[in-house]
Amino acid sequence: MSNRVFPIFIALLLVLGIYLGWFLANRPSFSIPALLNVAGTGYSILAVIVLYEAVAQDEKLKGVIVSYVAPFLLWAQAVVPLGVTASWFLIRNLHHGNEISAFGFSFFAYSVLPLSFVDATVIFPRIAKLQPLDGRYRRFGLFLLLSGLGMQLFAGLAGL
Repeated sequence: MSNRVFPIFIALLLVLGIYLGWFLANRPSFSIPALLNVAGTGYSILAVIVLYEAVAQDEKLKGVIVSYVAPFLLWAQAVVPLGVTASWFLIRNLHHGNEISAFGFSFFAYSVLPLSFVDATVIFPRIAKLQPLDGRYRRFGLFLLLSGLGMQLFAGLAGL
């Protein structure tokens, strides 16, 4: 992504997060476990697509996933929750405003460690042994799968 487009991309993700916070705050039946379940299911579906055998055979597609999909997901998972947190200024007086903003900040705080793993092993591997495309691709699929299933497990436990 070029240096000119990147700030626009980040701004769009931030606006998406603010809109998401406002949208969720206006829903009368909001549930954090349900939201985590939706996010976890999305990650799991993406993991199945990434790890699908037909996709895994195409070197060009692997490069696109590692070079574009992984960085997009990294930035989206970091910036959208910050936008949800920032939406507190608009939604603090709504029914679930404080809860939604707290969830956005918590999700951002959780994201720091897994996203550091993705950055260091998939997007910009610093160790020569981790640089081949095939390994980076598989680590990204593993991250998606474990993140998705972890969110779903946490949502299930929180719903008990």
